[in-house]
Amino acid sequence: MPESTISVTELDFDDIKQSLKGYISGKPEFLDYNFEGSTISLLLDILAYNTYQNAYYTSMVGNEMFLDSAQLRDSVVSRAKAIGYTPRSARGASTTLDVSVTPVGSPASITIAKNTEWSATVDGIIYKFVTPKEYTFSSADNYTGTISIVEGRPLTNRWTVDTSNPVRYVLPNENVDTTSIVVTIQESAVDTSSTTYTLANDITEVTSTSPIYFLQETEDSQFEIYFGDNVLGKSPTNGNIVIVSYRVCNGVDGNDISTFTNPSTIGGESTFSVLVNSSTSGGSSIESVSSIQFNAPKNFETQNRAVLAGDYKQIILNNNGDIESVSVWGGEENTPAIYGKVFISIKPIGGTIISSDRKDAIKTQLKKYNVLSIDPEFVNATYLYIRPTTTVNMDSSLTTLSATAVQTKVVNAIEQFEDDNLGVFEKPTFRYSKFSSAIDNADNSIKSNNTTIVMEKRFNPSVTAASTYNISFNNAINNPHTGHRFAISSSTFTYQGKTCYLDDDGNGNIRIYYIQLPNTTIYLDETAGTVNYKTGLVTLNSFAPTAYSGSYLSIFADPADNNIKAIRNQIILIANARVTVVDDATTVVTAQTVTATTSGVTTNVIDSGLYPVVY
Repeated sequence: MPESTISVTELDFDDIKQSLKGYISGKPEFLDYNFEGSTISLLLDILAYNTYQNAYYTSMVGNEMFLDSAQLRDSVVSRAKAIGYTPRSARGASTTLDVSVTPVGSPASITIAKNTEWSATVDGIIYKFVTPKEYTFSSADNYTGTISIVEGRPLTNRWTVDTSNPVRYVLPNENVDTTSIVVTIQESAVDTSSTTYTLANDITEVTSTSPIYFLQETEDSQFEIYFGDNVLGKSPTNGNIVIVSYRVCNGVDGNDISTFTNPSTIGGESTFSVLVNSSTSGGSSIESVSSIQFNAPKNFETQNRAVLAGDYKQIILNNNGDIESVSVWGGEENTPAIYGKVFISIKPIGGTIISSDRKDAIKTQLKKYNVLSIDPEFVNATYLYIRPTTTVNMDSSLTTLSATAVQTKVVNAIEQFEDDNLGVFEKPTFRYSKFSSAIDNADNSIKSNNTTIVMEKRFNPSVTAASTYNISFNNAINNPHTGHRFAISSSTFTYQGKTCYLDDDGNGNIRIYYIQLPNTTIYLDETAGTVNYKTGLVTLNSFAPTAYSGSYLSIFADPADNNIKAIRNQIILIANARVTVVDDATTVVTAQTVTATTSGVTTNVIDSGLYPVVY
């Protein structure tokens, strides 16, 4: 249809070409012209392609101007810089060593120099670990102490300041660990006196003479040092020598190492012993584009202070690339309430709980942001396991797959459901209807499913002393009326020489029993503990098993509601999901029961159960 104007809003190639064709065909000199069969069709293609290319380019340029839509790392970094955010660099993994030196003679002390080197070989690759600072052991301590080692190769760059021909102080390496940067300004080539500059974190405390430097990410994921202008921070002068020392690390590849090759000497002494306290941790890669887009606005909200729970969470995530998930709650929200504290629970990437060394390091990080009257306290993540039992009704006429193949698809759907919906603090709810739908949607031949769930907590009771244990499910337990029994059960344990179990009497009492063959239940203790059906707290009083099967004892509870919620430091996982397939028409089992390999099967985080109440 002829058009009097060219549309400028079309973005699709065919629509652009049609708009051009409509405009030209409306001109008197082109009436009844065969556009498809003439050379002008090629010209219209070229015009449409050119217009489409320009529209696409303009759209991409527009996207790169905004933090949310930018795709290029340089664009995202630039947008983040505008709101005062510096992307997290790679971090070297670290651990602590207990070192004992036997010196020649009896010196007053020995000094372990900075960058004393240990090494480790993993899969044929050599990783260097160095001391991040100098350590001194005195004779009063028998030349023993604890030191840290951090993965990374020490490097140093030097520049001579020339204001007539200024240079950029760019560290010419990827994977620079910016926490290791030390900036020193030497007066000149002949005057070796120097001043150490510190990273500016709060410009409200910076004066014109403050020896500070600023840091920013630049091209190719490298970092640049720059200085003040004698208004905000002292500026180097002609002839000064800028000396920057730092480490280049391997990020996550340096984690989980526990065997090292010692240096030939420590503090100049060749006789010493070294004990590795824990496997290395804390190594992380440079912050990803998606992480910058998420964290930069949140960091702007915190304004370099930890006041709200979200501030603590964001500061921890900003500074620690090995952390996957963080839960923070105030002491007033705790059970029991403890005022003046903020509780922090952390799940590391590829792990379940963080080491004591990592807790101490993160607590040190928080000191410069923390309100003085608030004391951060770390609480290990606890895991609430959900055990589904599923019977799938399959119509074999709707598929060419075998029942076993359909069963495999259901198992995969359960594993994917856990990955997508559970496993971190930020995903605190198991929604039964979504879980059931995921099973139904696994294959077109599935007509329905019948799924029941049970909650599970795992703990390690003492087998040598009677203790009181508090196991909290933090979800109501099924007790529709007084006397409704057997909402609580357990795995097996040995008590008074018998293989025993736990159950409840429906009135809030936990009992210990064993089965006398052929099928008689004998109760050894009918007041072994209590259960609060409303809060989900199970208490075992003076519980004294002498053994239990496996590496932990499980307590099972039937939920009052199939939608299970985690609070505070709880994380939900799926464990021992059992799947059986039956023929929808005959109800005959066509695929025997199998168990899905979910994270809850392989992740065994055991509670001690000894706290006043499980948080």
